[in-house]
Amino acid sequence: MIMTDFAQPLIAPETVALIGVSGDAKKLSARPLQFCQQHGFAGKIYIVNPRRDEVLGKKAYPSVTAIPDKVDHAYILVGTDLVEAALDDCIAAGVKVVSILADGFAEVGDEGMARQTRLVAKADAANMVLIGPNSMGVVNTNIGFVCTTNAAFKTEELPRGRLAVLSHSGSLIGTLISRGQERNIGFAALVSLGNEAQSCVGSLGLGLVEDDHIDAFVLFLETLRNPEIFAAFAAAAKRRGKPVVAYMLGKSSDGQALSVSHTGAMTGEAEAVQAFLAYHNIAEVSQFDALFEAPALLLKKPQLKSRPRRATVVTTTGGGGAMLVDQLSLRGVDLAGLSPASKMFFDDQLIPCGSGKLVDVTLAGAQYDIMKKAITQLINDPETGVVVVAIGSSAQFNPELAVKPIIDAVQENPAAAPVVAFPLPIAKQSMTMLEANGIPCFGSVESCADSVALLLAAESSSPDDQYDAAIDLQSVHQQLDAIIKTAALEVDGGVLNEVDGNRVFASLGMNGPRQLFLPLPEINRHPASESVAKAGLAYPLVAKLVSQDLPHKSDYGAVVLSIETDDALDAAVAQMRQAVKSHIPSASIDGVLFQEMAFGLGEALVGLRRDNLVGPVITVGAGGIFAEIYKDVSIRPAPVSLATARKMIDEVKGFAALRGYRGKAKGDLEALANLVANLSQLASLSRIAEAEINPVLVQADGVLMLDALIRIQLQPMLDSAAS
Repeated sequence: MIMTDFAQPLIAPETVALIGVSGDAKKLSARPLQFCQQHGFAGKIYIVNPRRDEVLGKKAYPSVTAIPDKVDHAYILVGTDLVEAALDDCIAAGVKVVSILADGFAEVGDEGMARQTRLVAKADAANMVLIGPNSMGVVNTNIGFVCTTNAAFKTEELPRGRLAVLSHSGSLIGTLISRGQERNIGFAALVSLGNEAQSCVGSLGLGLVEDDHIDAFVLFLETLRNPEIFAAFAAAAKRRGKPVVAYMLGKSSDGQALSVSHTGAMTGEAEAVQAFLAYHNIAEVSQFDALFEAPALLLKKPQLKSRPRRATVVTTTGGGGAMLVDQLSLRGVDLAGLSPASKMFFDDQLIPCGSGKLVDVTLAGAQYDIMKKAITQLINDPETGVVVVAIGSSAQFNPELAVKPIIDAVQENPAAAPVVAFPLPIAKQSMTMLEANGIPCFGSVESCADSVALLLAAESSSPDDQYDAAIDLQSVHQQLDAIIKTAALEVDGGVLNEVDGNRVFASLGMNGPRQLFLPLPEINRHPASESVAKAGLAYPLVAKLVSQDLPHKSDYGAVVLSIETDDALDAAVAQMRQAVKSHIPSASIDGVLFQEMAFGLGEALVGLRRDNLVGPVITVGAGGIFAEIYKDVSIRPAPVSLATARKMIDEVKGFAALRGYRGKAKGDLEALANLVANLSQLASLSRIAEAEINPVLVQADGVLMLDALIRIQLQPMLDSAAS
C-alpha cells in the first residue's frame, strides 16, 4: 500500500493513544508516556487500559472508541495475543496510523505469519498506515513526540535537527540519538519499522519526502523489501534535492546457492543490492558514523554543479593529511594538488604548500591570516572541486586559530567550493563551531573519505531512461512457453539446453557462428562428420554435448575446440560422451552442437538474474572460463537503456584492450552495448530466473554468442513483502 498523506499523524500527531500502558512506571510499556511528558510533547495523550480507571496519574479509557477525540496515532503496547483486538478497536475509531510493539509475528513461523497477514489485510481495508509489528516506536525530537520504548530517550535533552531516520532496528534509533547528541547532530524524525508488515522504507519515505522539516534521510537496513516502491522514494528524494544515506547489514549470499550461471556466482545479493542502491542514487556507506555525518556534506552537492569532481587535501599536519590522501585514493577519489594559479598565489604569499597532491601548509596553518588566505584562494579557484582540511593538534585547544579562519573564509564566499573538515584530535568545541557554521565535520578519516567519495560520485542515469529497441517481447514469451513445454521442464530451476537457449536469444537479435545441431539418435545412426559435411560447415569446428544437465560443459569434458578433420570430429564426439558418462552417468544427452570456430578481439560475459531482494539485475564483464576468478563486472537493475549499457561497459577494466589500448584494434563495443540492453529486456519475463551468454565474442565489426544458458523458474518469484 502506498499512501502519501500520513506525515502529520505519523510524526506530528495532535492526539495519541497509548494502548496497554502499565501502571508500573518501571515497565517497558510506561516509557512512551514518560518520554512524551519529559520532552514536552504538546499534543493530547490518551491512555487505554480496560483494567484501570487511572494509569500513572492520567485517566484511562477502556478502549480507543471511548476516547472523546479523533485519534491520529495509536501505539499498541499489549502482548501478541491481544494485538489483533486492539487493532480492530483502532479501526473502529478511525485511527490513521498504528504502531505495534509486540513480537511473535512473521519472524516466528507460519502461525505468526498468519497473524501478521490478518493485521495487514485489516489495515489495508481501513486505509490505515501500520508500523511494525516489532516496532520500538516513532520519535519527532522537534516537538517532543517521543513515542518509543527505547531507553536511550531517557536523556535529558534531545538535539533537534532535520534528518529523518527509517530503521529496521529499533535499538538503532537510540544509538543514533546518543551518537548524534555527542556531535550535536539532531533528527526530525526516527521511525522503527520492525517487520515492515505493511509500511516499508519506501512507502514511509514517499510519505515524508515532501515534509519541509526534513532535509535528508538516513536508512538503517537489515534487508530490502518492495524494491519498486523503494526506487520511487529514491526518485522523489532526488527530485526534492534530499540526500538519502544508507547503511545495510550483511547482504546474504543465499540467492547464489540456486544460481547455475557465472553471473550468479559473481553477483550475489550483496553486489546486487549495492548496484541497486547506487543506480537509484542512494549513498551507501560502509562506516557507521558516516550514516549521520554524510548528509550534511551531500547537501553541498549543488555547489559542485560547475566544478571538477576532485578533492584537494589541505593539512596543517603531514601525517593526518597523508591518511586522508590514502583513504580517498582507496575509494577512487580523483586527488588534485595546487593548480598553477593557486601555486603562484601560495608562492607570492610565502605560504608553504609541500609537493605532490597533498597541500601541506605545516605550522603556518596555525596562523589565522595564512590559513584564511590559503582556504579563500582554494575555494575560489575554478579548478577546485571540494576542499578537505585535515586539522592538527591546534583544533583541540586553539579553535580560534585552527578553525576560525576556515569558517570566515567559507562565510565570506558562500558560493565557492564546498569545504570539509577532519580534526585529528578529540576537539568537540572545534567540531561544534564548524558544524554550526555549515561546514561538515567528521570524527574519523574513514567516515570522511566515505562521505567525500559519495559527494564526488557521478549520479546514475535516470531510471526513467528506457531502451526503445524494437523487440517483440510477447513473441519471445510465446516462444519461451513453447520451448518449456517441448523440453518437458517439470522442476523449478530447470536449465534449457544450449540449442533451446540459442532460440530464445536469437529472437532478441543475438546470433552465434554457423552451426548444426544433431540429435542423439542421428549421432547413433551414422558418423556425425557426414552430416556436418552435408551442412557445409567449415573446419576448424567446436563440438559440444547438448544437455539440460550440463550448464557448464567445459567442467565435464563436454566441449572440444579446434577440430580440423572428419576423423577428429567423430573421435571428439566419442570422447565427450565417454567423459560425461564417467563424471555424470545420469546426465541426459540431447545431442551434439557443432559450430564453426570464430575468432575475435576479446571475450565478454553478459548475464541477467533475478535477485531475491532487488529483482532482476544485468551484469557485463570480462568473459570466458576465468570470469568468476576476476569478477571484473558492472551491475545494474534491469532492464537498462542503451546509454546505461555503454556506461557499464566503460566500467569494466578488462575491456581496455577492446577500446584500442596502446594501438590495439578496437572491438565493436557499441554492438556489445546493444546486446547488453537487448538481453536486459528479458527482465520482463518472470519465468526466466537467469540468462547468460558467456562468452560473447567481440569482433571488430559485431559480436557473436558462443555459449548460452537460460534457467527457468516455473513459478514466478513471490514479492518479498506486501506493498
